[in-house]
Amino acid sequence: MTHIHFSHQGTAAFITFNRPEALNALTIEMVTAMSEALVKWADDETIKLVVISSSSERAFCAGGDVRQAVRVIDEDPQKGAEPYFNAEYGFDRILASYQKPVVGLVDGIVMGGGFGVARLARHMVISSNIKMAMPETAIGLFPDVGASCFLRRAPLSAALMMGMTGTIIGAGDAMAWHLADYHCPANMFDALKEALSHCHNDDDITSVMASFQIAPPEAHFASQITEINEIFDSGRPDEMAQKAQALADKGGEASWYHALNQKCPMSIAAFWYMMTQKKVPESNAKAIERDYFLACKMTRRPDFKEGVRAVLIDKDNQPAWAPASLAEIDDETLADLFDFNAMPPLPA
Repeated sequence: MTHIHFSHQGTAAFITFNRPEALNALTIEMVTAMSEALVKWADDETIKLVVISSSSERAFCAGGDVRQAVRVIDEDPQKGAEPYFNAEYGFDRILASYQKPVVGLVDGIVMGGGFGVARLARHMVISSNIKMAMPETAIGLFPDVGASCFLRRAPLSAALMMGMTGTIIGAGDAMAWHLADYHCPANMFDALKEALSHCHNDDDITSVMASFQIAPPEAHFASQITEINEIFDSGRPDEMAQKAQALADKGGEASWYHALNQKCPMSIAAFWYMMTQKKVPESNAKAIERDYFLACKMTRRPDFKEGVRAVLIDKDNQPAWAPASLAEIDDETLADLFDFNAMPPLPA
């Protein structure tokens, strides 16, 4: 497969994303191939760890290929996006519970499902060049692939800020909020791969990565944690939007206000509800199973195709959301959205 390369050197198996023209957006074919490789490597005693990286310095992975998800829906509206999510979440579940150490080497854009891949790995190494975000509320989806677990490495208010607004953060914030484990210069990634290919266990891996680590750049949003807490620490989403507007009117950070008023209201509210009103999943794997149910329901709503149209196809950035505002969404609507009783589970 040209979009993804598999190799084996020393004790390490390597997965290399190679779809630079699409920022390594993950297709059904790519995640299926990775699932098959991980299953095969699990029984290979010569392989002690797996390393996931990109052939392009521009992006590690921008997330799932949502255009393909829309095509899947159009081909069989009755099934919706389920075939796409069966493949994507099936791979994520394998990765989240993989018994051998997995290392994500992240340079450039790392967003959505790509962030999920990197963070579901046992060890996540980032460069100074990263642009990290969970931007799904812009397209009528929600921060998925276990984000309700791994974003909690950050303070809850920061996790809500990232998930509800899709704010892009850099290496300084990722390290300050423990969203990544190690910071290493991008020009040292090849040497790091070579060193990792001689590791036999987690202790070896930790020692190698520590030897490559350097201090990250200064954090930006982490220094605004007081303002983040003021907006996202309490209240409903529409109340948070009002507080964000007040901050913007005083000359403070304006991007949060714009995001809360322009991105999909149902997506924003769904993530808030999941993070504040539902129990924390026992594991990343459990979070992924819940995400599967919610993703199947969210992609059956008109907001998903409308968001993909406005942001990725026509690129007019003028989506017509339904409902159109956060104030229109009540707890009964959200509780119904999270009612998965009649839904079949993620296939094994």
